[in-house]
Amino acid sequence: MKFRAMMQDPEYMREFLYIIQTLSKLAKTCILKISMDKVYFVANEESGSTAPLVWVEIDPKLYFSEYTMQGVDDDQNSHIVLNVPTLHLGTALSLLRNNPCYCKLKLTNLQFPCLTVDVDATSKSSDKSRRATHHVPVDVVPRCDWSNYAVPTKPICKLVLNVPSNRLIRGLIDKIKNLSPTIIFYATTNGEMNLVAETDMATITTRYQNLELRAMNASEDDKKKEQIEASCSVDCKKTALFFSALQIPSTELSCGIVDDRLIHLEVNIREGIAIHSILPAVCV
Repeated sequence: MKFRAMMQDPEYMREFLYIIQTLSKLAKTCILKISMDKVYFVANEESGSTAPLVWVEIDPKLYFSEYTMQGVDDDQNSHIVLNVPTLHLGTALSLLRNNPCYCKLKLTNLQFPCLTVDVDATSKSSDKSRRATHHVPVDVVPRCDWSNYAVPTKPICKLVLNVPSNRLIRGLIDKIKNLSPTIIFYATTNGEMNLVAETDMATITTRYQNLELRAMNASEDDKKKEQIEASCSVDCKKTALFFSALQIPSTELSCGIVDDRLIHLEVNIREGIAIHSILPAVCV
């Protein structure tokens, strides 16, 4: 079992750091699933936690100038599955904030399995380079347990809308969480999305209009209607935690709704790299 990868683009290295920092704010550990064509990070704290289910999908060709892996088997579907402490990994990568020259990741075996992070960066105050090596302890997940750590699948949502800057939504939901335990996402095919919070004293509605309809998967009966609607009520604290954890500059954010079942949030960093989150419905 071998894994070795190297990044050399400063912008992409910082982007990678922001992804890990986002995960570290959501969960103490995450599952790192490595294959030849994809790298996944899955953060999902134990049941009952306020943290939402979040996973990141990465096309390794977009980040790594060198990428080598050999999994448990020699076939094309070979994988390596690791349980990684997100905070330790974020600390190991923190030097990437400066002017990084390269970052190497390697699966090593000291007295215990480690993900070795080797970073070379130039100091802001001088032209001297600084090199740091960290050995992040990891747990190798045995193949017999892989079924317990399957990568979530992207749900088929009734309506998917591209929504405005996550900074605006984050500030709004951060205020609502102190007023209501739940928040209702309501969307229509006319490009309208409403965020509704109900309290004993009032109902608070924030309306976004003229949004881009990204996808629609309506039933035959719904297609006969003049306007198709979808809505779902989710936990406000989980929603607020997801938005507050995002460390990546706002790019493209979409919101998908499966009626009364779930909300699917997707942050498209760029082609081939996205952060996903599923917020399950709650009873109101």
